[in-house]
Parts: sequence; C-alpha cells; structure tokens
Amino acid sequence: MKKQNILLAGICLLNLFVPLAKLQAQSNTKSQTIFNELAQKDSLLFKAIFDCDLNKIDKILSKDFMFYQDKGYFGETSSESFTDFKTSLQKNFCDKGIKLKRQIVKGSLQVIHVNEEKTLQNGVQRFYMQDKLVEESKFSRVWQKQKGEWKMTQELDFLVNTKFASRTEGNTLYNEIAHMDSVLFNAFNNRDSVTIKNIFDESLEFYHDKGGLTNYAQNIESFKIIFGNNNGLHRELVEGSMEVYPVKDYGAMQVAAHTFCHKENGQDDCGTFKFLHIWQKKNGVWKITRVASYDH
Repeated sequence: MKKQNILLAGICLLNLFVPLAKLQAQSNTKSQTIFNELAQKDSLLFKAIFDCDLNKIDKILSKDFMFYQDKGYFGETSSESFTDFKTSLQKNFCDKGIKLKRQIVKGSLQVIHVNEEKTLQNGVQRFYMQDKLVEESKFSRVWQKQKGEWKMTQELDFLVNTKFASRTEGNTLYNEIAHMDSVLFNAFNNRDSVTIKNIFDESLEFYHDKGGLTNYAQNIESFKIIFGNNNGLHRELVEGSMEVYPVKDYGAMQVAAHTFCHKENGQDDCGTFKFLHIWQKKNGVWKITRVASYDH
C-alpha cells in the first residue's frame, strides 16, 4: 500500500512538473522571439532616423508616442510628442546634414515581457560623430501591439556621459599609448602572461574601487587565475573614449573606458568600466606603474 501511495505521488508530481517545464520552454522561446523582433525594430528605427526617412519612422512609432530625455543634474527632463519629435529631427538633424553613428553596448539590451500587448525594452547606447564619442545614454522604451504590429509608445533616455575631451589622434604620444594599450590587451585576450608581465612595472600599484590596492605580484597571480577560468573573458576598448595626457619628465596618463565580456550560461555577460593608466617611459620602453579601475 505504501509503495502504491509513493507511486501515485510520483505520477502526480510528474503530471504537475512536465506541463510546467513545457510552459517554461514555451515562455523562453516566446521571450527570445520578442527580443529578436524588437531588436530588429530598434535597428530599423535608427536606420530610418539616420536616413531621415520620416515615412518609415511613422510605421515604427505610435501616433501617441512620447519621447522624454533626461538632461542630467543641471537640466530639466524634456518631453516631445510624436509630431514634436519628428519636427525636431527634421530641424536639428536632417536639415543640418549631421552624420551620426550609433551603437548598442554589447550585452546591454534587455526585454521585459509585461503582457500580450505590452513589452519593455532597455539598453545602453553610444552615439559618435566623426568617430568621436559624443553621448552615452541608457534608454527605456514601451512597445505595444497595435493591429498585430509592435509600435513604440514611449521612450525615456537617461544621459550617462555627455562630455568627452577633444581627442589627439594626430599626436605622437597618443599613438604610442594607443599602440601599447593594443599590445597589452591583445596579450590579455590571448592569455599571453609573458607579455603582460613585461608591460607592468614591478613597482605597480593597482587601485580598484571594489577590490582596494594590490601590487605587481598579486596582479600577476590574478591574471593566472583569470586565464585558468577559461570562460572566454575578453576586453574591448570603448571606441572614442580614450584620452592621453603627457606627464612631464615621466611619461603619460591614459584615461578611457573598456568593456569586458565573458560567457555565463551560454550568454554574453558584459560590463563597461573606466580606467586610468600611468605610463612611464624608461630607456625608450613604456611600462605601466599605476592603475585606477573604477565605476564598477
């Protein structure tokens, strides 16, 4: 009798969890489908904006669309209706022939399915003018199903970075440090411990806003552990973010932002952080003596 009860309980549990598992699989598939559909809409929207194709914009935005833009600590949040938004594009963008490039920060795009008729889309975007980074902002959008088509009804942009110093690519010092940055992180991405050891000076002081202060030996040991994890961790410099300044009778300061990505459960998990490198040039050889890594 006891065995029969256990068997019955097992069958009941099986009948309960199998449909739940199927529902979960269906939910994941549906979420991915919506994610892909809205990612494509995002791409089409900005192609239409950069092409000043107002007719295509009409097909993506709802007639009751509202655009809100945060101006940071010292400015009021602005709002534009559907008509105002298009007029603003025509006046400030299309008519002036401004050429922008826009990128979504890798791994930042997210979709939150509210119900059958409403979905939220969040992400981080960067805008470039003549390859110079001029804005970084977070966006949050509301999409609604209207007659079987997803239409954007609302967008709120939060400015993250709005001021970037003038770049100095024509400067010899800038080019030297850009080259050394490339050498260092090519070594990092390719797990080349020998090159990394040679680029960091043995007097290294590494300041991390979460991890505190570490020295040369501790960091070399950390690289060994990171490389041993084999999780595909790699680094990319944020395009247009690098600034280089000379340090008299010593070397240079490098300020920039970079993105690190690794695989987590088969998906890219990425984070973008800021850093400061102090480079010393001794006998014609560049080495990093100080690092500050922050905004984690």
